[in-house]
Amino acid sequence: MFIILMSLWLICTIVNSEYRVTSTSLSEEIPAKLSSLVCCNYTFKNFVVEMALDGKTALVTGFAGAIGSTIAKTLANAGCDVIGIDRVKQKIAQKSIDEIKAGNRQDISYFECDLLKKEDVKNVSLEIKPTCKVDIIVNVAGQLTVDKVEDMTAEDWDEDIGINLTAPFLVIKQFLGSMKEKGWGRIINISSTCGLVARPSMSSYVASKTGLVGLTRAVALESAEFGVTCNAICPSTVDTPLVTKMIKDFQKTSTKSFDEMKEEYIQCLPTKRFTEASQIADLVVFLCSPAGNNITGTAIPVDGGYTTS
Repeated sequence: MFIILMSLWLICTIVNSEYRVTSTSLSEEIPAKLSSLVCCNYTFKNFVVEMALDGKTALVTGFAGAIGSTIAKTLANAGCDVIGIDRVKQKIAQKSIDEIKAGNRQDISYFECDLLKKEDVKNVSLEIKPTCKVDIIVNVAGQLTVDKVEDMTAEDWDEDIGINLTAPFLVIKQFLGSMKEKGWGRIINISSTCGLVARPSMSSYVASKTGLVGLTRAVALESAEFGVTCNAICPSTVDTPLVTKMIKDFQKTSTKSFDEMKEEYIQCLPTKRFTEASQIADLVVFLCSPAGNNITGTAIPVDGGYTTS
């Protein structure tokens, strides 16, 4: 307990100006706030993790997916208004919208957009710009084709590159200028461990996610002096419909059952557990917080030790 209290004291002393916590009040606040943290299961509205994102607007692509909706909800919990973009009809995305609205008073808006179509991205951006200034971009939308290089169609290649790499470029292109003008912005690209290490039968995914890490670094350097940061998060396997599809695709050339193959993926991870969408979302909010002011151009693995094993 003493170590925990001392750690909290050190953090609060360093970020005193950001979080408005004075050292003289710590002896009174720590016990109550620490209890609040434990009871509230690490919510972003408590003590040191207060992220000061009130009044910011976050744009999240892939909004209707498992990871995108979790990130959007977590950003809303941290005080952000949220703009969701996805290719699905609003009635399909409505569940995510309702879940966010149920626990927050932030504004939530949704735009249907096919990220493979440059004109769609441009038109939606033009619709967004007059009503709000985007402060945060989280490029989540992703697509994965499982096939050997010689068997992959050019169409599948183009779609994977289009969704995973070209779309983030197009979205960033639309809003980076205004971020630079106001001197503040956060761009987070959801890449993958496949952006750091290659895997067979996933050439288009590996190429596009590796390219996304490169784009992240280039944008970070171009915008560093303007108060804009750009980082990539590289998760390992997350238990989502996309991963379920991937395992089923690999299963087509195997005699193993789905559960056996899923267990193989788990055993590849030193921690022996999948990454959770909420863990990715928490890292997104951290990177957007004052604590992330000087973190830019990084590719951060959230992979249970996979890329170091």
